[in-house]
Amino acid sequence: MKGVAQSVELLFDLVVEDGWPPVAVEGLPATPVAEGYRMEVPSLFVKGLSVGDVISVTKTEAGHVDSWTHVKKSGRTTIWLLRTAKSDKIDEVLRELRSLNCHTSQLRQFGCYSIDVPQETSISKIDACLARLDPSKVAVAYPSFRHVEP
Repeated sequence: MKGVAQSVELLFDLVVEDGWPPVAVEGLPATPVAEGYRMEVPSLFVKGLSVGDVISVTKTEAGHVDSWTHVKKSGRTTIWLLRTAKSDKIDEVLRELRSLNCHTSQLRQFGCYSIDVPQETSISKIDACLARLDPSKVAVAYPSFRHVEP
């Protein structure tokens, strides 16, 4: 279709220390826009990014993102889950979060999950879902918190 921007994959090199993160590059779909790139999915490893953010990037000769800056931040929050021990609650909690209009990404084999929380979704409802996870089995982090509760 003429005039409709196609998604591209931005490749972010990651610093791996002591085997973490479990991958050296994270590929994230983004839509080219006049000001840069609009992020389309929640990151699993790149801190500070949320779905809908518009970023400006510089790339290496190999085409990987060398550096990036925000042009515009969305009102969406990104939450990370890391399974540190066997947990039978993660899938149930993720289903409930999706019923609250959140989107999720995962690398199940490494126990890594990312949750995109839309601006209009109450963070207190999200926190209530996450509270059902055992903190000794699942770590929760907020690498890009944008919500403001009324």
